[in-house]
Amino acid sequence: MSDSRNILIVDDNAEQCDVLASLVKDIGHTPYTATDGQMALQIFQERKIDLVITDIKMPRMDGMTLLERIRQADPAVRVIVITGFPSSETILRTIENDGYTYLVKPVKLKSMATLIEKAFSDPLEG
Repeated sequence: MSDSRNILIVDDNAEQCDVLASLVKDIGHTPYTATDGQMALQIFQERKIDLVITDIKMPRMDGMTLLERIRQADPAVRVIVITGFPSSETILRTIENDGYTYLVKPVKLKSMATLIEKAFSDPLEG
C-alpha cells in the first residue's frame, strides 16, 4: 500500500494506545505506540513518522513538551493533541507550536479516522 503512513500514538494509558493503534491499522496505516513523551521522542528520532497523536498529561515528558521537541526536529510533521483535561493554556501552546488540532477526550473513533485522513490531505502551510 503506497499511501500507508507511519503514525505515532502517545498516551500513558496503554489501553488508549491499543485502541488508537487498532484504528490506525484498520484505515491502512502503520502505528507505533509510546506511553510517555521520552519514549515517543526516541521512536520519532529512529523512524520516519508522518503524524503524531499525543495525550498531554503523561509521566517523564508531557505532550506539550513533546510537541515542542517535534516542532524543533521536523516542523512539517502534523501533531494531533488530545486531552482529558482541557485548558486555555494547553490550547494556546498547541496553537503556538503549530499543532494540527486539539481534541478533548473521549474521542470518537470515526471522527479520529476522518481527522487522520484529513491531516494527510491538507496542504502544509508555510
